[in-house]
Order: sequence, then structure tokens, then C-alpha cells
Amino acid sequence: MPAPTISLNLMPAFYHRHAGVTYGEAFYFDPSYRAEVERVEGRLQHDYWGRHGVGSADPSPSPSLFIQAIDLILGTQGASWRFPEDATLESVGEPWSGLTIAEIEALDPRAAAHHPVIEAVIAQYRELQRRYGDRADIFGIKSGLMGIHTPYTTAHQLRGQGLFVEMLTDPAAARVIFDQVWAIYQAVFGRLADVVGAKLTSLHLGDCSASLLSERTYREVVLPVNQRLAAQFAVAGYHSCGPSSHLLGDFATLPHVTSIQLGPGTDLADAARLMPDMHLMPLVDPLPLRDGDAGQVRGLIQGILTDTRPAPEVTLCVWSLDRDTPVENVAAVYETVEQESS
Repeated sequence: MPAPTISLNLMPAFYHRHAGVTYGEAFYFDPSYRAEVERVEGRLQHDYWGRHGVGSADPSPSPSLFIQAIDLILGTQGASWRFPEDATLESVGEPWSGLTIAEIEALDPRAAAHHPVIEAVIAQYRELQRRYGDRADIFGIKSGLMGIHTPYTTAHQLRGQGLFVEMLTDPAAARVIFDQVWAIYQAVFGRLADVVGAKLTSLHLGDCSASLLSERTYREVVLPVNQRLAAQFAVAGYHSCGPSSHLLGDFATLPHVTSIQLGPGTDLADAARLMPDMHLMPLVDPLPLRDGDAGQVRGLIQGILTDTRPAPEVTLCVWSLDRDTPVENVAAVYETVEQESS
């Protein structure tokens, strides 16, 4: 089997502290500014961890725009967007919290697909085309990917805590909400796919709120929706960033899923046992990387590699590293993987 790989993602606050980079609205809607920021990011990574093949002395900016799918949908439903100088885009508000089920069901998904937020995304794609030609993309759609958050996780952000009451006391109402979320995703991504000239053939489901549920509630209310969506695509991926040991058996029943991202605190050895053909992508806990020393980081990574060894493919997701993460701790991750793979 191939050696484990590493996916590195540093929070904007890290670059803000180490390189003086600011983000704000321009990072998302000014391609020239974003390109300069990405060049700084790539050079900084190379300066710190270039000996491990990270970054570049002469980085090329990405020809694509990326905004989290859940923020995109929240924006089309009336949430406001905040653009911190040292953090990613943030959505503010729960636009469906005051709506009745009938009012949610009556929403027109086509309105979301033609919302000013989507028009702004499409306008930027046209600018990216002028700059990068056929390499221009938005959200990876040109590859055929529909990368979204699940209807449940999206509804949690749209509806707020009241969704949990509905899931327990009126599951049929919750399913109406989930169906409407999916219809909006289909309308929005269908339009964007038409714009970039792509056909959506693969699905990635981000289920960041999954671990908040009991096994029973997930299995009875959420799992059938996720199964139905995944079954519609040739290939699917799944993401649950919280401790999800109690849900692994249900995750294993998702059709066409070939890769799964699992949060810290999840029993990775059990995941490898229950999903023996799965590309495992454990999310490395960012707190020990920030607060521990290099020796502790090595122990953490060695444990993850041991637990996932039976898997046919492993990618360590070293994500969400904040401004105070020591550079040497990130290096320790790479050194440990290299040593364990030699």
C-alpha cells in the first residue's frame, strides 16, 4: 500500500502572525489580491518546511475560488457575511430560525441559484477565466465534484438549535427541511456546473454536526438522507470532524463512499476494521500540535499511523492550525511520517 500522505492547512491567523498577511473581503472577491496572498502563503510554507516538500520558492496562485458550501447557502438565505482580517469568511445569523415548516417548504430553490451571492461568484469566475483560461474553476466543480455540507449539518446552521427538537419530536418536519436544503444545493450547484461546463459526477458530504447526535437519531433521521444522496453519484466522500466512534457502523453503510475524514477522538482502529477498503483521512487534533512539544506530536502521529495501518490508503489531515502552533511541531508531523514510512 502507498505511504501515508499529509494534507496541510494553516488557518489565516497563522499567516497573519508570521507573514503579516491580511485577508478580509478582498481575499474572496479580488483575484489579484488573493493571488498575492497565496504566493506569500506558499513561500512561507517553503521557508519553514520546504525540506519536506511543502510550499514553493516560486508558488503559483490557484486559478479557483473556494468558499465553504454551507456559507454559500447561508448567504443565499439571508445570513450576513463577515470578513475578518485574520480568519476565514464567517456567516452570521440563522435565517430559517423564525420560519414555519410550511414557509421553508414554499421557498423557491431557483431564487437561491440566482441570488446576488451566486451572481458575484459567477462574475468572479468570468474574471478568473480571463486570467487563467481553461484552468479557471469554482469550488472544484470542473472536476465533476459537488462538495457540499449535508442537509442536516446545513439545516443546523440555518435553523439553529430548534432543529434538534424537530428531529426528536417531529422527524417528518425535519425531513421536509432536509429535502429543501438538498433542493437548494441542487439548484445552486446545477447552475454553477452549467456556467463552468461540467457534469457533477462525484459528491463530498461534510457532516460537521453528525457527532452531536446519538447513534439512534443519526441512524433514523440523518443516515437515510445521506445514503440517498450518496447513491446518486458514482463516487462519494464523507466528513465528520467530531468524535464519531459511535457512528462508524452507520458510516460504513454509505454507498459509493471511497474516502472518509474522521475527527479527533474517533476510534481509528475500529474505523479501519469496519471500513477495510476505505481511504482513511483522520483529522489530526490541532490542540496538541499547538500546546505540546515535538516529542508529544511524534507520539500522537505514531498512534494514528498504527491505528490506520490496515487501511489501503491514509492521508493525515493536518488542518486548522492556529497562529500559536510551533513551526517545529508541524515539522515533527512530517518527520514522523517519513520515518515510519521508510
